[in-house]
Amino acid sequence: MLLTIGKKCHQTNSLPSESNIVTLADITKLIIITMKLILLVYVLLLLGNNYFLQNVESRSQSFSVKVYHQRTNTTSRVIAENLINYKNIYWVGDVCIGTPPQCFKMLFDTGSSDLWIPSTKCYATDCANFVSRFDESKSSTFKHLPNREMFSIAYMDGTRVSGLMGVDSVSINGFTIHHQSFAQITFAKMPSNLANDGIFGLGFYSLSNGNMTPVVFNLWHQRLIDQPIVSFWLDPNPEHSRGGEIFFGGVNSQLFEDEIIYANVTKQQIQRWEIQLNGIKAGSLNLCNGGCKALIDSGTTDIIGPYSDVDRFLRSIPSYNRKDGTIDCSDRSFLPDLTFIIGDKSLILTAAQYVHSHIDSSNGNSVICDLGIWGYYGSVENDDFGWILGDVFMSHYYTTFDLGKRRIGFAKSVVYLK
Repeated sequence: MLLTIGKKCHQTNSLPSESNIVTLADITKLIIITMKLILLVYVLLLLGNNYFLQNVESRSQSFSVKVYHQRTNTTSRVIAENLINYKNIYWVGDVCIGTPPQCFKMLFDTGSSDLWIPSTKCYATDCANFVSRFDESKSSTFKHLPNREMFSIAYMDGTRVSGLMGVDSVSINGFTIHHQSFAQITFAKMPSNLANDGIFGLGFYSLSNGNMTPVVFNLWHQRLIDQPIVSFWLDPNPEHSRGGEIFFGGVNSQLFEDEIIYANVTKQQIQRWEIQLNGIKAGSLNLCNGGCKALIDSGTTDIIGPYSDVDRFLRSIPSYNRKDGTIDCSDRSFLPDLTFIIGDKSLILTAAQYVHSHIDSSNGNSVICDLGIWGYYGSVENDDFGWILGDVFMSHYYTTFDLGKRRIGFAKSVVYLK
C-alpha cells in the first residue's frame, strides 16, 4: 500500500523561525512513526493470514477434515451455476460459447475431461436429438486449430461422437474463459432419451481425448476462480424448482451439513476421479471383500458394480425382476441400507434413496420402482475400475472434486422441500 501525504507550501521572503523548524521536524518524525506502525500492522496481518492458511493446509492433509460453516467471503473468486434435474437421469446447466454467445444445456461430467457441443454441420440421424447447435460462422472469436485436428470419444452407455477441434470463448453464468479448446461434433451415435447439448468434462489432463486443457484449469489459470475445485449439489427430487448447483472454485457451505470426508484419488497413469473404498455393505452382505476402487462419476445415473458382487445383493430381493430391473414398491421398507466405507467413515444410502419410483403412463399410470444399482459383466481385476458411484449417490452427498490436491470430499447434502 502506498501512502502519500501532501502539504501546501507558501513561498515568502522571510526566513522560517526556529520554532517553525522544530515544528516541521516534529511533523516529519510523526509521519515516520505512523508509517512504521502501518507497516508493522500490515506485516502482522500477513503473518496471521499465513498461519491460518498453513493450519488449514495441515488439517486438509488428514483423511477427514471438519469444515465449519463460514461467513461468505465477498472477495472469493467462485462461480455458481444452477442445474436442472432431468428425471433423475442426469443434471444439466447452461454453458455459452462464442461471441456473441451461443448457449447450450450441457452435462457436467467428472468421468471425462473434454468439452464438446454439436455443430450445425452435424447431419447424422442422432444429431436430431440436439436442441441447440454451434454455428462457427456466427462467432467472431472462433478459430480452427492450425492442423484442423479431429476429435472422437466413446462413453460407457454406447454414445460415440466425433468432429473437429476449435478454440473460442466459453462463458459460465457470465464469467468468460478465453481461448478454450473444444470439439464441434459432426457425427453422433447416442440414446434418444438424452436431453443435453454436449458434455462439459471435469476430469484431469491425462483423460482428455483431444489433448485439451480442461475448462476448470483454464478457469483457475485465468484467475476466474481461487482454486481448481468443482463441487456438486444435486437435488434428488425432479419436481423441485432448483435441480442442483455446480460450484467452481471451492465449496458452498450452505448446501451441506456436518463434516467433509476427504479421500485421495488413487495413483495411476491415466488420472481419474477414483478412490479406494474399504468396503460396501448391503445389510449383512459385503459387496467388496478386501476393499475396492470406485469411480465417482457425475455423468453416470446409477451405482454400478461388478456383476458377481451386485448379483448377490439382487438375489436377496424376492421381487426383483431381472428382465426390467424393477421390484415391488412395497419391498422398499424391507431393503437394507447401502453403506460405503471410506477409511473409518461410513456413508449410508437408505432404500428410499437408492430405489427410483416413477409413473408408468403406458400401464394405467401405475407406480413402478426400480433399483438404482446394477452390475456389469467382468471383474475388478479385468476392468479398469471396480465400482461407479453416480448420481444416485451424489444426489445425497455433496461432492467436491479438488484437482489441485487430487482428492474428493463428501458431506451430507442439505435437503430442500421445494
